[in-house]
Amino acid sequence: MKKLLFLLAAATLMACENTPAPIVGNDENPKDTIDMGMHPKWTQHASIYEVNIRQHTPQGTINAFRDILWIMPIQPIGIEKRKGGLGSYYSIRDYTAVNPEFGTMEDFKKMVQAAHDVGFKVILDWVANHSAWDNVWMKDHP
Repeated sequence: MKKLLFLLAAATLMACENTPAPIVGNDENPKDTIDMGMHPKWTQHASIYEVNIRQHTPQGTINAFRDILWIMPIQPIGIEKRKGGLGSYYSIRDYTAVNPEFGTMEDFKKMVQAAHDVGFKVILDWVANHSAWDNVWMKDHP
């Protein structure tokens, strides 16, 4: 099933138009900031994958999947006003923690290091305007 999904994703990516984005920075300094819609040079020819950890592996954990580039939120999901039993990944209760359902902060750091060791860049999807009602920030700034 994973091979079929990979082939489908690869076919979809190949079908997309390859229009390079405007570039800032250089390969020697990949930490250059991005501004006004400009993208770091490494993104010009990069394949970027987003992974839903819960659905991607039978275990649903960070340790079961260690070669990602783009991860949906891994933080704890809010409980207050939750829709459904699981809630939305984007309804984040604490942006500085890891959802125990996925593993620990140490698991996450090891996964990031493993990805860096083989040349991957890691992007963590972060959407602040989707904070949970019971997010720790909401107490000070409702």
